[in-house]
Amino acid sequence: MTIQISPNDHISDVQNAFSAAYPHLKLQFFSKPHGESKGSFAKFMIHDRNTQLRDLNPALRASSISITPDIITWALEKSFEEVFNLHVQVFRQSGSIWLETSVSDHLTLAEQEVKGAKNTADTEHNPADEEQSDYREQE
Repeated sequence: MTIQISPNDHISDVQNAFSAAYPHLKLQFFSKPHGESKGSFAKFMIHDRNTQLRDLNPALRASSISITPDIITWALEKSFEEVFNLHVQVFRQSGSIWLETSVSDHLTLAEQEVKGAKNTADTEHNPADEEQSDYREQE
């Protein structure tokens, strides 16, 4: 899939396009970058989905990004950083909660999606069984 990004787009436009292809994953936008296998602090999360991308990066130019199932999670996050200077973090659904994928940044989007679908479909699933460090309550 290819997502077209322009300065007038809203965060929700990118999130909706991404989630259409990966229903058990979501992109969260942050005002600060993070490193590989590192979490993003909740205080830097952009909660307003109506925020225009130009508000996050005034120098943003219209472009596109190709997102394939075999891309490594960290590589996708890094691409958003390098191409658009936008800071994103992939989250994976696990039942009714969303896990920050920092510990599993080495998995492909396809692998993350399978994990999310399995954990969400499993009615016996206990989120406490997830990798403890994969979910981070951060300040």
